[in-house]
Amino acid sequence: MTESVQRRFALRVGLAMSALIAATGCSTVTKDEDGLDYTPRRMALEDAKDLARRQSSKILDLSELRGDVSPAAPHASPCKDVEHGYRVNHWWSVVGPSADALKEAMERLHRELPKQGWKVYRYGEANSKARQLRLEVEDKKEHHTVTIELSLPSTYPNPSKWEKEMRDSLSVSLASPCYVDKSYKPNDQ
Repeated sequence: MTESVQRRFALRVGLAMSALIAATGCSTVTKDEDGLDYTPRRMALEDAKDLARRQSSKILDLSELRGDVSPAAPHASPCKDVEHGYRVNHWWSVVGPSADALKEAMERLHRELPKQGWKVYRYGEANSKARQLRLEVEDKKEHHTVTIELSLPSTYPNPSKWEKEMRDSLSVSLASPCYVDKSYKPNDQ
């Protein structure tokens, strides 16, 4: 996959996740699994980005995949109606391993993430034409939410022109809860 195609794919995934966060009404005060309110905690933007990188690294390590990892950096977006509030998003993907290795990695993540303190909310086919396998989890301690998708265009019976350009991949989209940093401005990335 060319770098241009990878960037377009990462942008599309990022836009889709932003739309998902907006559509699901990701609020600034939520309930945890015990029904307790979660209020945004204070955290410097760079510390939140480092935490997102560490969470992503844990997921990559658990997947045991070796391949080309897209060079995406965590970035911030403002939390609606929270003064100096932001959340960190980190989108990346792995290409290169065989379809079987990617499937095995997805099954491993489904099995191993709960052992590492992640709660599985959904595991099954996405509601899309491709019906790719999707895993949605949340870290019970840090409250990061992650959507992991297995995309295997090499197995599609009638791939579109765009799908023919894509390589089999495992895509990860991590979103932090809302944090507050008095020095954060909405244009900060």
